[in-house]
Amino acid sequence: MRDRTTLDYVKPSAEERGRLREDFDFNDLNHDGRLTLGEFIRFMRSLDEDLTAEQCQIGFDEIDTNRDGVIEFEEFVAWSLGK
Repeated sequence: MRDRTTLDYVKPSAEERGRLREDFDFNDLNHDGRLTLGEFIRFMRSLDEDLTAEQCQIGFDEIDTNRDGVIEFEEFVAWSLGK
């Protein structure tokens, strides 16, 4: 068995991307391919009901790396995998 390289961690498997796509699509309530702040808050509170809107906003801003006001799937993948 070979050691895992950095590339193994950078690119998720097809199975992992599929699971992330399901999570993303489930939380994309209007099915426009992007998570709005409201959709993100709903998603995060489904994971931890004690999160405040302010905490969610901070997380949203960190994930929205291109600063267009929405979370796109690739941003969601990067965040989910801790990148």
